[in-house]
Amino acid sequence: MKNIKKSTTILILLFLLVSFSYSIELSFKFSGGLNYLNLKSVNRSLQNWSGYWENKAQLKEKWSFEGEVKEFHVGFDFEGEIMIALTPHFAVSLGSGYIYGEITEEKTEITVKREEITDIRVRPNKVSAYPLKISGYFFLPFQKKFTFYLKGGTGLLWAKYINWEGYRKLPKTEFNFSSQIAKAKGPGFEGGIGFAVMIDSHLRLFIEGTARYAKIGGFKGEMKTGERGTLFFFETYDSKLNLWEPEVEILAEEPKGEEFRSVQEAVVDFSGFSVKMGIIIKF
Repeated sequence: MKNIKKSTTILILLFLLVSFSYSIELSFKFSGGLNYLNLKSVNRSLQNWSGYWENKAQLKEKWSFEGEVKEFHVGFDFEGEIMIALTPHFAVSLGSGYIYGEITEEKTEITVKREEITDIRVRPNKVSAYPLKISGYFFLPFQKKFTFYLKGGTGLLWAKYINWEGYRKLPKTEFNFSSQIAKAKGPGFEGGIGFAVMIDSHLRLFIEGTARYAKIGGFKGEMKTGERGTLFFFETYDSKLNLWEPEVEILAEEPKGEEFRSVQEAVVDFSGFSVKMGIIIKF
């Protein structure tokens, strides 16, 4: 992690040095679009939670279970960059943006009926990140107004993960919520390809596809006691039903003992790909 931070700092300093050392062509690049996020451990946690209540309902007399929690992957990706053209075919950029994904109450709602009592449970999740990165571009113009380009870059992501769990008993309409809010930062790498069309000498429209690798761990947040802790995914044993109940909780240390299994520090996988459209404004 320290090496990544040092490398990113050096690249940013080189970017600034290049900017002031050459007769440069400066452009601003803005884009937005859809993002497919891996989110493997987050989705597994949601499926385990839903599966626990379904299994519990099957083991209890006069209980029933309804609902389906689907995996969530689709989010949004917004980005802005300052681009420095060093040659007609090569440019470097410094950029930041916002990556966001969410699964709502409606998409995580399950119903557990216990004889005459009906419980509604939800578990919405939200992930987000602010990347700061430096990238390189290689342009391949053809004809007069069209350009293909390749891009690649690296940087840091400041990430946030929020897990809510809500419960209400019919006929109540308001949920009682508990939440876990944690933050972390880590490295990310990306590469992509794009196509741009020149509208005039100062404006281009483009569409691009980008693949990203960024698994962020070490999430920290505030425990129920008010102290700082680490976010863990784990399961606890319910001896009465012989079931393992999934948990997401910020703790001071890793849970240990025979009553725990599948213990791991939370990892949010922002890896995936995006398709974005935008404009490049040349000065």
